[in-house]
Amino acid sequence: MEYIADYAPSANDYTYGILDIQLLAKMLEKEGIAVETLLSDSNLTPDDLTSPSTHIRYRDKLVVFANAMNLSSQPGLGLLVGSQARFSDFGVLGYAVFSSATLGEALLIGFKYLRLAGPVLRKKMWVDNDVGGFSGEKLLELDENLLRFCAEYWFSAIKALCEEVTQTSFPAQKLYFPFPEPSYSHLYQEIFQCPVIFGSNKLEWHFDSDWLTRPLPTTNPLTLKMCLQSCDDMLSKLNQPTTLADKVSLLFVESSGRYPSIEQVAEHFSMSSRTLRRHLTKLGTSYQILLDQVRCNLAKDYLKTTQLSLDEIAERIGFSDSANFRHAFGKWCGASPTQYRKQTKTSEET
Repeated sequence: MEYIADYAPSANDYTYGILDIQLLAKMLEKEGIAVETLLSDSNLTPDDLTSPSTHIRYRDKLVVFANAMNLSSQPGLGLLVGSQARFSDFGVLGYAVFSSATLGEALLIGFKYLRLAGPVLRKKMWVDNDVGGFSGEKLLELDENLLRFCAEYWFSAIKALCEEVTQTSFPAQKLYFPFPEPSYSHLYQEIFQCPVIFGSNKLEWHFDSDWLTRPLPTTNPLTLKMCLQSCDDMLSKLNQPTTLADKVSLLFVESSGRYPSIEQVAEHFSMSSRTLRRHLTKLGTSYQILLDQVRCNLAKDYLKTTQLSLDEIAERIGFSDSANFRHAFGKWCGASPTQYRKQTKTSEET
């Protein structure tokens, strides 16, 4: 058996994403359960669920999961939430996966940047001759209900996301779950349509390893390169102690052209805009300087690695038209976007 990917989260990090919590909130709202009730006893607020850069601790996430199971009348809640997962919810990471050459490459990228999405189980991907597999391990001791929810969510999300990116059915050979068969086990058959083993000593999904070499219909090498650069930037910032300026920059990177106002940034960090300005001034920067740096770096990447038009680049970095973009880029770099693109192309050829 060859392990080809391994994700091992840290329970001490504020780096868990909230996609699954956002999906939970939407589902429970349909049952008439208020978001405030779902988030009770955690460090999340309803406003946090609207921000793409919200990160929480492992234990806070488990609190919300436990609340959801206690509040919901839906059997198999994890299965239902995972089935709603879509790559469009993952921002730039989703674009990277969609732009990959094969399903195997897409899965490897997903594992590399899983920390941006924030699952709570340790996860591995492996190949054993003609069988590929995913296996999960508990990060901390979870009770049976939490383990079942996390396992259900993960495996149903795998199926939904793999089918979205391959644009066809993604069959499983066999599934193993380390808990007793639940009363709603018929849902497992409806979703996975394969033999399911309950009460196992492992959590595993087996599939035909040939699927890993299957080409993806949406592959795009240039888009992939750009998205991976952005993912690396976000991941490096999560891996390091950050100043307020770093956190504001990360918020802009993750906003992907829909940049928050200074008032919205201040509210995100639970302070007034005046206090935010004062803190940034002490760090030798400002809201506008940080925004311009992010826009400038993104613009340079687009000009160097894509053939996007100036209008398209302007739109992607939050400008209303290309004239404003050209003017701003000239101030940032001392050259027009067209000149910069020609200069970088010439330097690469020489």
